[in-house]
Amino acid sequence: MAKKKVARKAEANQILSRVQSNMKRLQREAQGLLGRTRKQATQLISRDQRRALDRILSRAKKLRTDLEKRAERASKTVESRAERLLSTLEKETAKRLAPIVKRLDLPSRKEIETLSRRIGHLEKQMRRPGAPPTSRAQAAPAPAAPGSAASE
Repeated sequence: MAKKKVARKAEANQILSRVQSNMKRLQREAQGLLGRTRKQATQLISRDQRRALDRILSRAKKLRTDLEKRAERASKTVESRAERLLSTLEKETAKRLAPIVKRLDLPSRKEIETLSRRIGHLEKQMRRPGAPPTSRAQAAPAPAAPGSAASE
């Protein structure tokens, strides 16, 4: 019986030693597997993060172009409103000032330009030494502008 106990003990030790060596091997393999899993998870996370970052950047670019388009449209709208307002303001001003200018009895732009040309022509004639004045200037004085003292 003692031999059986010793044999069983030896057999149990062998089994225990094999189990221990198998456990150590499993532990090493598990650690290796865990290391590889960690590495792959890190790569996957970084890929996912890159993808997420790319999606965010893509959305940001779309948002930027959308905002630029909206700003351009708003700018054009404001410009067109300002032009319409200015046009309306000019029309209203001209409409309201016309009776006042008419009451002041001021010469028109065309009348002033005509008089300026005639004065320029007369000045040229006077600068020429010994040149007789034109028959038109001698015959009749220039008609006075409307509203001037001579015509009243």
